[in-house]
Amino acid sequence: MRTAHRRTRTLIIAVLAAACTSAAVAAAAQDPQPPPAGTARVRPELRQGQGRSAQQADRLEIAELQRLFDAYMVMQAQEALQLDDVQFGQFLPKLKALQETRRRNEQARTQLVGELGRLTAPSAATLDEAALRDRLRALQELESRSAAELRRAYDTIDQQLDVRRQARFRVFEQNMERRKLQLMLRARRGAAGQVL
Repeated sequence: MRTAHRRTRTLIIAVLAAACTSAAVAAAAQDPQPPPAGTARVRPELRQGQGRSAQQADRLEIAELQRLFDAYMVMQAQEALQLDDVQFGQFLPKLKALQETRRRNEQARTQLVGELGRLTAPSAATLDEAALRDRLRALQELESRSAAELRRAYDTIDQQLDVRRQARFRVFEQNMERRKLQLMLRARRGAAGQVL
């Protein structure tokens, strides 16, 4: 069983690395290059439309990468926390609930901050202070609600784990986040080399 688990883990790492690389290559290829001197300028509204479709594609790729990494994290959790199969069966839905809570709140926050960016962009015709206040209030409410939801999700996990495993889980999460950033950095470096 250990060998099958190790092979599955290796496969997921390879898929994550390939997905990160392809996302970085696509993003690097979509980066707008400045027009050569003396050429006609692209109308801003056309450039903005291209940016939106590229951002939407990037969001889909990022969401897919996050789902892949969440699956990798689930596979690593049992070993990192030294949970037997029964304990892991009870732990798994709690971990997935934490991941979903975090992902849902991050997406909502990204959307609200994006709206703030559009409302305050230099290209905005007028400053709609009422809309800004409304979006800022919504952001503050989201941040409060998000903190409470995350606290409940962690409390649910902590109820199952002893103190040592609670601490190991926090270290494990930090290590997984660091690993994700390393993979993204490596993929971006590889993509930059491929595009150049």
